Amino acid sequence: MKKIVNLLFVAVFLAAGCGEEYTTPAPAPPPPPLPPVEEKPDGGEDNGDENKEPEIPFKDVALAAQFKEDFSDKSSGFLKFAPKANGDDFRYYSGHPSLSEKNTKIMMMRVDPTDAEGWGKGPQVTTKDYTFYGSYSARMRVPNTKKAQKNLGAVAGLYTYDVDEEFGQSEIDIELRISNPTIIYLSAWTGKGTELNRISRTINMAKGTIIDCSYGTGTKEAGKLTDAQNMPASIEAISDFDASAKFHTYGFDWKPDRITWWIIPNGKTEKVVLWDYQGKELFSGSNAPSGIPVIPAYYTSSFWHSTTRLADKLTNAKEAPKYPFELEIDWMTYEPFEDLNNKWFEEGRK
Repeated sequence: MKKIVNLLFVAVFLAAGCGEEYTTPAPAPPPPPLPPVEEKPDGGEDNGDENKEPEIPFKDVALAAQFKEDFSDKSSGFLKFAPKANGDDFRYYSGHPSLSEKNTKIMMMRVDPTDAEGWGKGPQVTTKDYTFYGSYSARMRVPNTKKAQKNLGAVAGLYTYDVDEEFGQSEIDIELRISNPTIIYLSAWTGKGTELNRISRTINMAKGTIIDCSYGTGTKEAGKLTDAQNMPASIEAISDFDASAKFHTYGFDWKPDRITWWIIPNGKTEKVVLWDYQGKELFSGSNAPSGIPVIPAYYTSSFWHSTTRLADKLTNAKEAPKYPFELEIDWMTYEPFEDLNNKWFEEGRK
């Protein structure tokens, strides 16, 4: 089995005609490698048998079972929390009454104004085991900072993330920008090091505007996505959409040949498809030519700030938090696609 770097954390088409210009944020930086695992003796000399069965990548990886974590108490069998502030639970309040919805208990994750900025510095909740092909969702509300600090440079994310030494990054994101809670940013990252491959879509949900839908490598923009890579071509506006005003359910379905991002607006039951990306070769020569991650990752929600990476033409978000703003998570769910995961293991898919 190939060595795995299991660090967590967190990282779009021009609608028919034209749209607002959007600068894609930089991806989450790759973590440093873990110390090498000591190799066990093979018990004999390699005879060079070309017919021996090839090693299956990740054959010993344990995948998480289906779960729904409703944060009704202070313990969880599926998730873990890190880092903690000063060794206490300042960041995490499980089973806390919601600040915006009666009779709802939530996980409150609070950003610490004394934290250093950057992805991975704020509160995070993540699965203890890997996840893979499946359906992911969470019901969340981001903080309303319009009056207290309208230019807060912070983001709340729901994503899968891991980096493997050989196969590179595996990341699928939904991000909500605190200073502009009408915007939903969607992306997937594959590849290695500074030459990460990206597919991304940015939507103003209140206007129903697809601001951008594109792909690229590293800091280079390769082009706009078209046809089946860029569906739906238009999205009906949720006129009162504000990710800080109400809870909404955000999710995505991860399959080998497509990623479908969606939202269930507050008070509704039907999914609104935000992006149904169907894989097509964009990054030839890579382990994930379609831009869809091909290896397991950890399922994570996080809340962090930056004074540089989130600033773009949609927002002046350049300020570190002045107060311990809160992210509310009602629940997180994961439903594995068992048939696809079993097939991947049986075929030794990369």
